[in-house]
Amino acid sequence: MLTVSSLERVIPGLVEARPGGAREVEFERIRQQLGVVLPSDYRELVSTYATFEIDDFLRVWSPTPGAEDGFCADVRDELEILEDLCGEGEDDLAGGYLPYPAEGGLLPWGQSSSGDTFYWRVSSPDSDLWPVVVGTRDNEWWEFEGGVIAFLVGLIDGSIERRGLPGDVPSGNPRVYVLSE
Repeated sequence: MLTVSSLERVIPGLVEARPGGAREVEFERIRQQLGVVLPSDYRELVSTYATFEIDDFLRVWSPTPGAEDGFCADVRDELEILEDLCGEGEDDLAGGYLPYPAEGGLLPWGQSSSGDTFYWRVSSPDSDLWPVVVGTRDNEWWEFEGGVIAFLVGLIDGSIERRGLPGDVPSGNPRVYVLSE
């Protein structure tokens, strides 16, 4: 599993935006509210960085320390949106996926400025085994067998296919903007 330093290698601007110390996110509070332990690479990422955007395109959500309830509420709001997309037959705009807490359901972790959403598929009791699922604005759905950091690194270094995502963002030399808390 890749670490934050792997992501910082492909996004040098991220290092410049690194805060002075660790962010004290209450992951147990999130577990209590959402009912799952978030993947370890994501916990490392959000313990290091607040919510950030890559190339004004891809936003990676991060809980604000002390405001984990708000983060969980935002995740539940996104789950309701996904529920609305779920239908049967031609009415299904969710690629056959269901929102968490359904078995194998999707749990969101980010979005793009173009209307794409990035999820985990809660497919195992071990959250480090959850694949990333991409739901594009054009209703193309696909999975990446790796964590959030590996997915982001692969998008930037070109080692993964961008099915349904723009070919030029994030770029190979991305800009990053870390949102203040």
